[in-house]
Amino acid sequence: MTVPGTTRAGRGEPAGSRRGALAARLAAAAAALALMAGCAGTRRAPATAATPGATEFGDASWYGIEERGRLTANGEPMDPGAMTAAHKTLPFGTVVEVTDRDTGNSVRVRINDRGPFRPGRIIDLSHEAARRLGIVARGVAPVSVTIVERPPASVFTVQTGAFRAANGAARLAEAIRAAGYPASVSETDGGVHRVRVGPYAERSEADRVRRELRALGYDALVVRLR
Repeated sequence: MTVPGTTRAGRGEPAGSRRGALAARLAAAAAALALMAGCAGTRRAPATAATPGATEFGDASWYGIEERGRLTANGEPMDPGAMTAAHKTLPFGTVVEVTDRDTGNSVRVRINDRGPFRPGRIIDLSHEAARRLGIVARGVAPVSVTIVERPPASVFTVQTGAFRAANGAARLAEAIRAAGYPASVSETDGGVHRVRVGPYAERSEADRVRRELRALGYDALVVRLR
């Protein structure tokens, strides 16, 4: 019988030789398949460290309309109009270039959330990023995600309130300053006035302040600014 991928041995060739040659060919084929599988695995492995130039391939989806104002995983409010995205593992603040492999269009976004959590999807774009990339109607598109910039050094703050009215935020900030904490008011593009204490370079320091403020009755949470 002829083994697929081999030829019958010549008349008079010893049986041992035939078996040895066949074994060698099968071993070589197995090694080649293993190498190909290893390369494919490397190509599809998600980047867990912000190494500029590292690229992964998969599908992109988008979100953000219904989640407007919800706090993202790094503590920012979800803004569908911002050029941001969710990724499972990349550090917050990492800037990536997302390229639609069907059209060649590209956008750059900053990672500030976690997800997507469906098989095959590697990044969830904000509505604005998806619009600029041209994938809103399709919903899902094959992309490459290339790291452009490492995240900057982390900065943490402790948020104690968010107000539509500036005077409410100012009163809360003044009360917290009177308790001995460096509170200030920051205004976002959406007109929300946020009372924050800090900033702090170490998460542990921000956590300590959060605990102290909660003990005083304030609804405090740690926010990573970058």
